[in-house]
Amino acid sequence: MVNHSGSTKKIPAAGSNLLETFIPYRLSVVANRVSQSIAQIFDEKYRLPIPEWRILVVLDSHAPLSVHEIAELTSMDKTRVSRAHKRLVDLKLAQMEADPEDGRKVSLTLTRAGHAMVREIVPEAQAMEAWFLKVLTRAERKTLDGILDKLYERSEELHRTKPWPIRVEEER
Repeated sequence: MVNHSGSTKKIPAAGSNLLETFIPYRLSVVANRVSQSIAQIFDEKYRLPIPEWRILVVLDSHAPLSVHEIAELTSMDKTRVSRAHKRLVDLKLAQMEADPEDGRKVSLTLTRAGHAMVREIVPEAQAMEAWFLKVLTRAERKTLDGILDKLYERSEELHRTKPWPIRVEEER
């Protein structure tokens, strides 16, 4: 059987090595490897770590946004978003604006330089994504997109439901 690394080594039975077969772990490893590869290039070329370029792209599509809204959209913690947004402001890629309806709330928008940076970054990110996905057939890509959509929706359900929505005994 071919496992996720492409080798023909057998995947261990459930429980014998949980991490090799545990889907959340495998998704996390793949996502981290791809993000780190993109981050290395963006850090070398633009001096932008992952949180900053994620925020730039989110603001390009959804601004104005508060730190809380950015944290929700990116699934990053508020502390990381707060640090990253301050750096973007210092770099003059983003600007803070007081909310006219709530003076305590501050929203973030991109500056012209921020929009220009996004226009430079997005094609590179898309090219890297295309290279990464090139190993899949068109049908596999369509299947992957459908699976990811379902898993995303399920993760949204999990995110909204506190505490954990099921009991382990119920699923067996």
